[in-house]
Amino acid sequence: MSNPFAEIYERLGNIEGFLLALDEKLTPTLPQPTDGKKYLTAKEAAEFMGIKQQTLYQNIEQVPHIKKHGKLHFVKADLVAYMEEGRKEIEQKKGGRK
Repeated sequence: MSNPFAEIYERLGNIEGFLLALDEKLTPTLPQPTDGKKYLTAKEAAEFMGIKQQTLYQNIEQVPHIKKHGKLHFVKADLVAYMEEGRKEIEQKKGGRK
């Protein structure tokens, strides 16, 4: 007769391995900037988004940003996600008119 504690220990190890593998697959990975620069300035963020810097500042409460030492910093991946949210809202409005 096998030791039930050893069997439980083995099964827990299998479950742990399965959960770790599943976590790796489900954890989203953010795209890394190809230019090696992690953060954008307000001017660069506005250019990236195709808007004027003044427009960026006027809508700063809605745009994801980091404020450190009195300066605003932006992550490209956050800006892309923010702009994609706008597309989803537009598509939902179009879909609701049918």
